[in-house]
Amino acid sequence: MKKCFIVLNILLCCMLYALPVRADIIWEPDDNFYNRHAAECTYVNRMFTANGPDGVVIVYQSPESPQIITQLDNGSQTQISFTYQSPDGILWGIFENADQTGWLPMDYMNVVYDSISFVEDYADEIAAEDGVLDTLYQDKDIYLWKYPGSEASDMIQTNRFLPSYESVYHDEQNRRWGNVGYYLGMRNVWICLDDPTADFDTLYPSGAPARDTAQINTNEPDAAQSIQAPSKRIVPKQNTAVVMLTVTLVLAVMLATAGLLLILKRKK
Repeated sequence: MKKCFIVLNILLCCMLYALPVRADIIWEPDDNFYNRHAAECTYVNRMFTANGPDGVVIVYQSPESPQIITQLDNGSQTQISFTYQSPDGILWGIFENADQTGWLPMDYMNVVYDSISFVEDYADEIAAEDGVLDTLYQDKDIYLWKYPGSEASDMIQTNRFLPSYESVYHDEQNRRWGNVGYYLGMRNVWICLDDPTADFDTLYPSGAPARDTAQINTNEPDAAQSIQAPSKRIVPKQNTAVVMLTVTLVLAVMLATAGLLLILKRKK
């Protein structure tokens, strides 16, 4: 009995230890092409803005099928979880919504400025520095930001485990910002170490410095638009091998069915 109790305790500890790991498992799309090429796909998980020719980005069934699933108007945003590079060098991103999936050319998508963009732009000004938020802010409502100067933030109440940071950036007002890898379900966010409870208007009463310089192609003449989508639309190249295989399988089923019907007819 004592041994069984010990074994049960060990199993319970293992289950509790595994819970955080399971919570961080990457959600994979339910898509036939992705299922066949998962090993060749790259995890991205970033927001993008549509910027295609003729004012739209067309979503196709797969990078190997020109069948149209839907289209996105320029300026609309969507999350791209994975990308795939086809043999001809075209990068495709998987599009997902509530009831359909498809693939679109990443040449027609502008990344929405985020923490990754900020780190790329200000790498020389970001210093490696480990630390934990001051205990003064334990059980307090604080703001976690997409990046320093972003208008996007989430207010969250801390607990006894305060957010830790791995790098520090000094903004235009010489305020210290810490980059938090993970805290209470949020990843790669920033916290104003000097004033974690301050909202956007308090930190930037005159407005934040501009970070994002991407322009959207509206197909109207405008010299200020520095980024233009390619004029020739990218369309998937039909995979003839897959088509031939499908046709062969369909013919095989038809012949087998016809043969079975003939055998049953002769028996009668």
